[in-house]
Amino acid sequence: MKVALFFDGKNFYSGWRERAARQPLDFAALARWLVRRVGGSVLWGAYYYTGIETGTSANGSGQTALTSFLDNLEMLPGYFVQRFPRRSKSYHCRECNAENYFTQENEVDTTMVADMLRLAAVGAFDIMVLMSGDADHAPAVEGVRALGRQAYVATWGGVGLSRRIRRAAFDHINLCESLAECGRQVCSDGDASDGRLLVVAAPGEDERAPSSLTPTADIESAADALVDEIRRAESKFPSGYVGVNFFVTRWQASTLDPDPDVRRRLIDKVVREDRVELYTTEEGTKAIRVKRQPTQDRSP
Repeated sequence: MKVALFFDGKNFYSGWRERAARQPLDFAALARWLVRRVGGSVLWGAYYYTGIETGTSANGSGQTALTSFLDNLEMLPGYFVQRFPRRSKSYHCRECNAENYFTQENEVDTTMVADMLRLAAVGAFDIMVLMSGDADHAPAVEGVRALGRQAYVATWGGVGLSRRIRRAAFDHINLCESLAECGRQVCSDGDASDGRLLVVAAPGEDERAPSSLTPTADIESAADALVDEIRRAESKFPSGYVGVNFFVTRWQASTLDPDPDVRRRLIDKVVREDRVELYTTEEGTKAIRVKRQPTQDRSP
């Protein structure tokens, strides 16, 4: 029985982040686990669909990490990656006077639906597993069933699982059950203990996730960029302060990963290294600043 896997990067990443506690994944082991779980005999193909930012924002460290992850993923046997342009847009909030940014991609869902139906129609697979609970995919699941193929949906503990697609699918698979076999611990130096391809995030709509195999040099570069951006933010507010929450969630910088969790971890790192400091303003706001190094005594 040939099994085909279809990953919606956005949904896969969101559920993994919420329910898998960001545990690194062995994608080769995950494919084997899914094939066994549905009673298949061979992996016919694993298709991963995701968006890539275009323009100047694509040069940030998060997008570089995403590109590296995707390049490594498609080197695994049976994995095929499809990238689509994700365009940045913004809107101005009249209440808080803030400029808010978001990204949008239009081709992922339509291409997934077309591929699932096209491949089912030519008998490319006997069983399909869709890594998404999005109701928009329900017609495709129903179409695959109508063509005589079994169609499963898989989510992380039911995150994002719509009733419509659950009713359309042959069965639901809880991906959290795969962690005992497919989750892997990472050594203190950041390398995978068994040398397999691991990721700490499966990129989706917020796919700015660094690989768990990110070299120490890259982490140091990200920390340096963070300190530079804090310094730049301080220069923008010379008579005030840089709020920690503002910097983590709203400060726009192409050199920084926009994921707040990544920024917080980098802040913890540079605070431990005594390069920046956290303090409380007179108004009671938690703020951050680059730590000034004491001037050396140049007297003879």
